[in-house]
Amino acid sequence: MITVNSDTPYLGISFAEVLGIDTIQNLREGFGMMGMRFTGKPNKAGIVKAYDEYVKGNSADVLRCLRPEELQIMSNILKQGRGGHFSVKGTQLYNQLQKMNLVVSREDKQKDTTDFYVIDELHDLFAPHIDEVMAHPVDYSTDKTQKTPLDAVIFEISYKCRELVAHIDDWTKRKHPKEFSRKERDSFGRALADYDDCLEEYTDKLTTLIAATPQGFGKRQNDIERIKNTIKSVHDVIDHMQTLLDAIDGSDAIEGKSDDKDSITPAERAELEQVLQSKEFKDVIDRITRDRMDAMEEAQRAEREDGPVKFLPAFTKHPAKYPPMKESYCATRLVRPRVFEVTLPLEDGLFFIVYFNFLEQNGYTQATCYWGNIFDFAQKAAAEPYPGAGYVMLSKPFRKKYPHVAAVYGMHDDNQDCTKPYLTTIGWEHQPKEWFLSVRLYNFDYVKLVTFSPLDCPEVIEAIDELKKASLAMVHDIQRSDAKTPKQLMTELFGL
Repeated sequence: MITVNSDTPYLGISFAEVLGIDTIQNLREGFGMMGMRFTGKPNKAGIVKAYDEYVKGNSADVLRCLRPEELQIMSNILKQGRGGHFSVKGTQLYNQLQKMNLVVSREDKQKDTTDFYVIDELHDLFAPHIDEVMAHPVDYSTDKTQKTPLDAVIFEISYKCRELVAHIDDWTKRKHPKEFSRKERDSFGRALADYDDCLEEYTDKLTTLIAATPQGFGKRQNDIERIKNTIKSVHDVIDHMQTLLDAIDGSDAIEGKSDDKDSITPAERAELEQVLQSKEFKDVIDRITRDRMDAMEEAQRAEREDGPVKFLPAFTKHPAKYPPMKESYCATRLVRPRVFEVTLPLEDGLFFIVYFNFLEQNGYTQATCYWGNIFDFAQKAAAEPYPGAGYVMLSKPFRKKYPHVAAVYGMHDDNQDCTKPYLTTIGWEHQPKEWFLSVRLYNFDYVKLVTFSPLDCPEVIEAIDELKKASLAMVHDIQRSDAKTPKQLMTELFGL
């Protein structure tokens, strides 16, 4: 975000140059406010390019992602034509417009005001759409769109709450806080205070969003109440942990282990001991333990499994584990300590199966689905586009007949990191090579996926969506072709 302290900012700068000044973390956050996210490990140039192209190609959608107050500010600026600005009270403001790099600002510390400007390039993009967007605002009280600020905030808070509980559990599973050294207790106490501040920030964010939105949230009340209860539960965990640390410090003081000269009375010590033995505190510890117990049991069972992994087909009517009817849209199963299975229900009793293989030595997790020997017929049409190319392409007649298969076949030079779906043969654990459609996830926390849920991993959700879309498109290619063998193989493997 660009902020100047004096003079009018230069508005002839390109949007890409504006983005290039910001940090990678801020760019990711701004992109997330538009309901978008990056996969893999793009460098800053790649992030800037994607950000720039998305805003220029979806300018009306970008405006619809703004909260009402920011949308009104944007309208006020655009109505004044190029070079116009809008002033607000206060300096060092960081609102949604600034975080998304849609405005540049000029601070006047003497007047305690900030002037917002829109660069010329964005002015020409947004001006034709602002009246339509203002006349037909997004109805935040419905869940028709997945790009509303409410959805983004609810997801962000849910993810952060689970992350905080995991951090607390990581502290306590090593040893009981009573066994912490004084230095460890101080570090843990500071961490708890930081966690609490973080939750307060998210609570304020949710409150501000609801207060600033005139449309109301009647139909989303259950979602809002659920996330508020989640915040309260994590607050309770932190409060009890802080109380425990205080009790331990008080106990050390009585026994002469503390450097503090002040002491507490026997009555106060009894009160602190009562906290340690209270049902509420034990319930908190039990709750954290239960949250991890299922994952621990799954890991122990998977560790005992022997022999090669038997992958289920990408599409099947007979999954190993059925998704629960109410609680989740997917079912999960730890097949091996490094192989995680996710099952999603489709239509007509059909399920889509994706596996996440943690390849530590390779430095990535591979999301993949199994296609047996269906695509053996494609190899006859494959050849190097030129000698020494290092990769193969399918013949022009094949690409015309099977466009979606051709789009993912092999490792294209424009997909060298394999962060988009690609179709290759793989021989897992010395098994015969068969066809798999895969995506590689870099800088991905596999442990978080296994411990929590795919719903808490944006990279997982996106990988599954990409694999499912590509898989359905390939099925369509084969079904509408006149080739009998792949149709027969697909019927045998999938039951389609």
